Amino acid sequence: MRIEPKKIMCAIDFSDFTDTVLTYGKTLANEFNSKLCLCHVVSGSFMVASHISPYADYAGIEAEQARQAQDKLAKLGKDFHLDCEIMVGSGYPAEEIAQLARENDVDMVIAATYGGSGVKRFLIGSVTDRLVKILSCPLLVLNPSTQDLNSLSLPEKKIEFKKILVGCDFSEGSQLAFDYALGLAQEFQTKLYLAHVVRPADQTGLSSSESINARQDGYPAWNMADYLELKENTKIWEHQKKKSLFKKLENQLLSKLPKDCKNWCTPIITILKGHPYKELITYAQQEEVDMIVLGIHGHNLLETFLVGSTTDRIISRAPCPVLAVRTLVDASLQDKRDEILKEVKKDHIITARDIMETNVIKVSPDTDIISAAKILMENHINGVPVVDANDTLQGILCQSDLIYQQKKVSIPPVFSMLDSILPLSSSKQFDDEFKKIAAINVDEAMVKNPVTAHLDMPISIIASLMVEKHFHTIPVVDQNKLVGVIGKEDVLKVLISA
Repeated sequence: MRIEPKKIMCAIDFSDFTDTVLTYGKTLANEFNSKLCLCHVVSGSFMVASHISPYADYAGIEAEQARQAQDKLAKLGKDFHLDCEIMVGSGYPAEEIAQLARENDVDMVIAATYGGSGVKRFLIGSVTDRLVKILSCPLLVLNPSTQDLNSLSLPEKKIEFKKILVGCDFSEGSQLAFDYALGLAQEFQTKLYLAHVVRPADQTGLSSSESINARQDGYPAWNMADYLELKENTKIWEHQKKKSLFKKLENQLLSKLPKDCKNWCTPIITILKGHPYKELITYAQQEEVDMIVLGIHGHNLLETFLVGSTTDRIISRAPCPVLAVRTLVDASLQDKRDEILKEVKKDHIITARDIMETNVIKVSPDTDIISAAKILMENHINGVPVVDANDTLQGILCQSDLIYQQKKVSIPPVFSMLDSILPLSSSKQFDDEFKKIAAINVDEAMVKNPVTAHLDMPISIIASLMVEKHFHTIPVVDQNKLVGVIGKEDVLKVLISA
């Protein structure tokens, strides 16, 4: 059954590849006579300097960013000569895009992914990775890191689809992917490659260097010639069995095609053997395919985290865009899912007050260094807030501050001229360093005026501060009073559970 998307959404993040996403959206919308939507999500991640008031108007900042995004999207639509609908949301980008797509009956979403590595990717994650797991409609993923898309971003440029590859494993999700691929092939008059990958079977056998030459219970002995003959016969049988299997698979793939398909596309059947993601990527490279279409199955909790490893790997390595097609969810289940998401959305921004530890271990400025070190070690914490008798934050003492105790004193370089000695570096820097090394109490070793979080600071800002500034512990204050602390472990627990 041929499927045609009636409404296509371009997820826009105003990156360098925004024009490429729009070019694909424009091409598909024109070909299918579809309505085009431009969508941007204000994520709520506002990087602020540590000296800015902890009571900044985040709602006002978000509203201003939404207005600016609306203007930018309108300009993009005008530059690309698009008659398009503009959508601006706020919250977690992937969840917001998925919800906007459902609420507006979007049939396909186009987005770009950029990969990433290290702690920052673990903390912040990939919007596209998340969309693959939760989006209920097909997602066309462009990957600039593996695909040459630089020449495809002019407003007047039209994408040409000449070769489309669809992975077929005869599942329900695979059938839906095939239907979408069929629609694209018919619309663009392309070559349509139907590929099925046979996974390698585990094989066991005797080494050819071994000769069975045992005599038991009167049975005749086997020599090397007998063994080699048996092995050769087995190879012939396996080859015939493989040939028969491949022929059946080819016939099954051919049966999926409409009888008149050769009037508007060129079907090509191929059976591959190996690991699916490797074989499909290699085949796509060899045939210079313009798009890969894959099906994703189910919508269970495990899949939410481990969805389609084959699909994920192909998306991250494919030499061309990948259309990931999910099996449609039962309407009643989808309605229930939407209700849950709406409840989550009411309080979608997690703040410091939600994750902070309120049972705070703290010390006073006059605590001696040895006692402070024992507190850190015994409680397995990286830093401890320093407060006065009224719980007003004075500073923070970290393990790195205590390590200064073992540091050698660096004598500042000097220049001698006419019996005068002129220092070549700041004497204040030397004084501060010496005080830390010689410190006998917390007041002399702590970091004063540390970066703090307020109760309503979003977790996205806290995570960014930890990554960008290499903070392990951030105190939470209210009216300069210490009310809690947040460590990296607190942030990770929330992000993993989310």
